Amino acid sequence: MVDAQVSHAIRRARAEDADAVVRLMRAIYAEGRYFVGDGPPYTQSLARRIAADDPDFTLYLVADMEQDGRRPLGGWLELHRMQPRRLQHVAVLTVAVAPAWRRHGVGRDLLRRGYGWAEALGLRKISLNVRSGNAAAIALYRSEGFEEEGRERGQVRLDDGSYEDNVIMARDVVTGAG
Repeated sequence: MVDAQVSHAIRRARAEDADAVVRLMRAIYAEGRYFVGDGPPYTQSLARRIAADDPDFTLYLVADMEQDGRRPLGGWLELHRMQPRRLQHVAVLTVAVAPAWRRHGVGRDLLRRGYGWAEALGLRKISLNVRSGNAAAIALYRSEGFEEEGRERGQVRLDDGSYEDNVIMARDVVTGAG
């Protein structure tokens, strides 16, 4: 169940958003339950990626939240269209929502804006990877028409030495189904 909607605006990211995006990612990495990598990119590196954005191959979005007259960053989306010609009908998705703004519709709104970009480019499929223990994200993706396409067993080594599966999910851009 989603908590009450909060006011937010989804927009294309700008290079000057990189520091706020890295702070958002750092907070999520600190939770230790969602991302696979070891940490966020360097701010300067992310700023260069955003500035060099080719709108036919990459979409970077942010969610600006409304809070007490301030506009903190509440979420981030990346969609990267595959480069090989035979795979250019597919985009790979990454979504991150700040802990304080989860369950307020931010992730869903970011996803839906991403679908419009993919549709406008004539893409057929959006693919993503999600850790099997991230039940909330998997539920969101399923509710948006993503279906499991595969599972890499024991793919992610956790800090305690145990392993978690990586779940591969996808959604058809045209029909909205996996």
